[in-house]
Amino acid sequence: MSVTRCKITLSNGQRYTLRDPEDIGGIDSNRTALFVFNNGQIYRGCTDGEVDDDGDFCLSKKDTHHRIGLPFDRLLGWAYEKEG
Repeated sequence: MSVTRCKITLSNGQRYTLRDPEDIGGIDSNRTALFVFNNGQIYRGCTDGEVDDDGDFCLSKKDTHHRIGLPFDRLLGWAYEKEG
């Protein structure tokens, strides 16, 4: 079995190797992550990794109660944001 690693470079020069979308269930909900979608959009925030019956997962900023639902089936991958 071969695994393809998706790598991205942000405009600030930071490089990330994305984790598989299926790994979102094991995400640390206390760490900020980047989420890359198939339309090129990148979202930043925290999630508990649970996908609801509609196929969405919720994303929030650290220490807030405001959340948005994002479509799991459009997620290409995710990576923990680098500290510093």
